[in-house]
Amino acid sequence: MKLFTFSKKEHLCKRNDFQNIFLKGKSIHHFPFRCVYLVRPADKLQIKIGISVPKKTFKLAVKRNRIKRLIRETYRLNKHLLYESLQDQTIELLLLFIYTCKNEYTFKEMNKQINLLLNKIIAKDFVKQLKNQHIHEK
Repeated sequence: MKLFTFSKKEHLCKRNDFQNIFLKGKSIHHFPFRCVYLVRPADKLQIKIGISVPKKTFKLAVKRNRIKRLIRETYRLNKHLLYESLQDQTIELLLLFIYTCKNEYTFKEMNKQINLLLNKIIAKDFVKQLKNQHIHEK
């Protein structure tokens, strides 16, 4: 996998995936983001992300799209942290970044916050969570 790309395979597209994230996912909060994630077993490591900026907070689509573009770009530049730390695991990790701030962040600030959020995600023990999910499903 190329580290500094963001291909369609990495986008969270399916409606079913979004529903599963909201129903079964767990949440991490790091201002200005709330990250809802879901871990599933897979053949190889797959990470898919979705981005949400609320229409209630940013009425103009231009502003919402700009924030989403900044989030995508900062994720693209920092995703190597996730892939390097999780490379041995065979999981599918679905992430949904929800922007919770009422102001626009600059690229530099956004990059710093995404980096910190990804480090929080890396600190999670996904293998342990996956085993707990299997125990509760039985």
